Amino acid sequence: MRSKFLFLFFIFSCYLSYSQQDSSVKILIIKSLEDNEIPLNTFPVKVPLVRGLTNKLIIPFFNYNLSNALKKPDLDITNKTDLVSPTWDIKQTFKEGNTTSSKFRKDFYLGELETESKYIIIKCRDHEYVDGDRIKLMLNNIVIHPNITLTANYYTIDIDLMEGYNNIEFVALNEGESSPNTAQLSVFDENGSNLSNNKWLIMTGYKAKLVVFKK
Repeated sequence: MRSKFLFLFFIFSCYLSYSQQDSSVKILIIKSLEDNEIPLNTFPVKVPLVRGLTNKLIIPFFNYNLSNALKKPDLDITNKTDLVSPTWDIKQTFKEGNTTSSKFRKDFYLGELETESKYIIIKCRDHEYVDGDRIKLMLNNIVIHPNITLTANYYTIDIDLMEGYNNIEFVALNEGESSPNTAQLSVFDENGSNLSNNKWLIMTGYKAKLVVFKK
């Protein structure tokens, strides 16, 4: 009997000790911030006033008040426009397409130049209506370039000069889409100095002639 009593006492003691140990455990419940009520003065934060480079009053560029913009303006069809009606018109005139083309049926003389330069620089272009005018360049009856198409930009070519007279001829190969053959000619020496600036208007087969005398 005594042994049974000791055994029961031992079991009861273990149960009490387990109950005391389990009762000491506390349950911690974590709530979200949405469930917790945090007073506003818990975390006092002072936000400084943001200022720019100056303390002047800032004037906004746009007016965001749309109340007036939503109102439809009254339509008055009796008012006249303030736009000025044009009273004149500017049109570029060209000598090409002239009906009196008989005066262009002859050779054109561009003049005579004197220079000590070893060569000259020739620049030519269509200074009027660009319509596909073409020329042939000759030096002392020798073809230097057989076919040059004149555009709005200058065509540049160097010509070596011989001692004495140098006859430079520009032969009109066509008249383009609008007669006659037209071109502007500028001549420079080896130092870039302008020696001549001239123009021609000739028919097909005729030529513009420039004489350069090398000293």
